[in-house]
Amino acid sequence: MGKFLKLLVLFCAVSFALTLRTEEEIRRRDEMLRHSDNFTAAFSQEYLRYKETGVRTRQLEQMLAMMQITKEFARVEITELDAEAAIMSCVACRATVGLLLQQYRSGARDKEQIIEDSIGICIDLTSYSVIVCEGVIRLFADHLIYIVDARPALTANQMCSMVLQPECGDPDPVFDFTINVSPGPPITGPKSGSIPRNANEIKIIHITDPHYDPAYLVGGFADCPDPTCCRRFHGMANTTAARAGRWGDYRSCDSPWEVVEDALEAAHRQHPDAHLIYITGDYIDHGVWETTHAGNMAILDRFYAAVRRVFGNKPVYPVLGNHEGQPTDQFAPSHITDPVISSHWLYQHSANAWAQWLPASALTTVRRGGYYTVNNLPGFPRLRIIGLNNNDCYRMNLWVMYSRVEIAQQLQWLHDTLLAAEAAGEYVHILGHILTSGSSCFRYWSREFRRIVDRFHRIISGQFYGHSHNDEFNIYYARQQHQTAINYAWLGGATTSYGGQNPNYAVYFVDREIYQVNEKESWYYSVTEANLNEATRPVWRLHYRFREFYNLPDLSPASLDNFVTNTMSRSRNALRSYREFRSSASDFVMNQPCDDNCLRGQLCSVTRNEINDNRKCNEINNFPLS
Repeated sequence: MGKFLKLLVLFCAVSFALTLRTEEEIRRRDEMLRHSDNFTAAFSQEYLRYKETGVRTRQLEQMLAMMQITKEFARVEITELDAEAAIMSCVACRATVGLLLQQYRSGARDKEQIIEDSIGICIDLTSYSVIVCEGVIRLFADHLIYIVDARPALTANQMCSMVLQPECGDPDPVFDFTINVSPGPPITGPKSGSIPRNANEIKIIHITDPHYDPAYLVGGFADCPDPTCCRRFHGMANTTAARAGRWGDYRSCDSPWEVVEDALEAAHRQHPDAHLIYITGDYIDHGVWETTHAGNMAILDRFYAAVRRVFGNKPVYPVLGNHEGQPTDQFAPSHITDPVISSHWLYQHSANAWAQWLPASALTTVRRGGYYTVNNLPGFPRLRIIGLNNNDCYRMNLWVMYSRVEIAQQLQWLHDTLLAAEAAGEYVHILGHILTSGSSCFRYWSREFRRIVDRFHRIISGQFYGHSHNDEFNIYYARQQHQTAINYAWLGGATTSYGGQNPNYAVYFVDREIYQVNEKESWYYSVTEANLNEATRPVWRLHYRFREFYNLPDLSPASLDNFVTNTMSRSRNALRSYREFRSSASDFVMNQPCDDNCLRGQLCSVTRNEINDNRKCNEINNFPLS
C-alpha cells in the first residue's frame, strides 16, 4: 500500500505541474515517464486481480480515475491538449497496452478475450458509449493483431512513443529509416523574390476536409461524448441549445450533404475563371466506430460526382486523407493482400475515380500506393504536380510500426521525381493531406521529407495541405540553418465546421514563370449566421487577402519569414488577426479567451518543421508584444 501511494503521489504531483511545454515541463515529463514502468506493473497486478475476482480495489479505481481520457483526445492533436491530459494519455497507453500485450503474448488471453478486455478498458477510460468502444476496437483489432504477431519484439513503450509523440517521448529508434538524397548546390541564403503580379496569373481553388456525414441529422444532438455528434445515432436534441443546425455546427459535427455541395458550388460561382482545382482529402466522416468499405466508397463516389458536376472539365487534382482508410488512419503496405486489412481496395477505387482527371501514366502509382505525378499540363508546360499519399507518415497509422520499407519507397520516389523535374527545368507543386512538419507526422518521416525539401527547395514552388482544419501556413527552414527560410506550405482550412471553425476554401494566384503563390484569398461563411437563417443558403464572403492585409512585398519564403520574425512575433494585433484567419472568423473560437501565451503559441505552428525542433520557435517566442 505504501509503495502504491508514493507512486500515486508522484504521478499527481508531476502531472498537475505540467501546464506549458517548457524546458522544465519536459524535464518533469521525462521524470514521470521513467516511473511509468512501475505504474504499468502496478496497474497490471490490480487489473488482473479484478478480472479474477470481479472486485475492483480502491487502488484500481484510483488508477482508472487518473488515466481518464477526455473526449478532446479523439478530436485534436495531442500537442493541443493541456499538458496534464497529454502526459496522462501516455501513462494510460503504456499501462493498458503493456497489460494487453503481456496477456496476449503469454497465451493467457486469446484474441477474442483481448478484444473484450480492450472494449472494457475503453469504457472505463473514456466517455464513449459501449457501441462506440466496441465498434472501434473490433474495426482496429485485425490490423493491430497482425502487426503484433509479425513484430514479436515490439513493446508497449515503443508503440506509445509512436502514436503519442512527442508527449510519450521521441519515437523509438527502431522506427528510424533514411533515403538517398542526391548532392545539390549548397543553401546560401533564404529563398526570395517573386514575379510581379499581373493579369495573366493562374487561379487555383483549394478545397479540403469536407467530412461528409450521411448520418448527419438536422436538429440532432450536437453535444455528445463521442468522437462526432449531430448524427441519427444520437437522436433528436431535447433543447434548442443542443440542436444541430442545417448548415453545420461548431461542436464536433461533420457536414451534411448540403454543406458539402454548397461549398463546391460557392467556389465555382465566385471563381468561374479558376484554372485548377486542388482537393486535399478527408472526404469521410468521423464516425470511426462504424465505417465500412462500402460506406466509404459511397461517400467518395458521391463527392467525386459532385466535383465533376460543379467544375465540369476543369483539371482537378485530388489526394487521399487519413479518414479514407478503412478503418480510419490505416494504410497497409501493398504486399498485405488479406481483404480485411489490405488497402488495395482504396487505391484501386481511387485510380478508377481519378481517371477522369489524371492521365493513364499517373494511375500506376495510384494503384500501387495512392500517389502520383503529372506534368506537361496544357497551358502550364513547366508546372509539375505531385500528389502524395502522406498518410503513411501519420502517427495514428499503426502500419508505421510494422514496416518503413514502403514509406521509404514513396519518399524515394518523391526525391527521384523531383530530380527529374529539376533536370527538365520544371517547377513543382506538392499536394498532400497532412502537413509534413506538424505533430501528426512521425519524426523520422518529417526529417527525411525535410532533407528532400532542403535539396529541391529551389524548384518546389508551393506545398498545399489540409488535415488541421485551420486556415494557416508553415515556413520551412533549412535543417542546418534554422534561420534560413527556404520553402512554405499553405493549409486550406476545411469546408466542414468540425473542430470549431467556419467552413472555408482558399484561392491562390500563381505566376506562370516560377509558379509561386503571389496572393492567397480565403472565403468563408458564418455557421452562426447561416443557422439563424436556415431557410436560405449561407452567404460566402471574402475573408482576407493575405499579402494585401499584411502589406507584404511578396509571398516568398524570405518575405514570410521576415513578417513572422519582425512583425507577427512582436504584435498582438498581427497575432490576433492571424488567430481569426486560422479559424475563418469562428464565433466559437474568437469568443474564447486567448492571452499572450495563447497568441504566441501560433508561432510554433508556423515555424516548426520537425517534432521537437523548436529552434526558430524559441528564438521568436519571447519577444515583447506591443
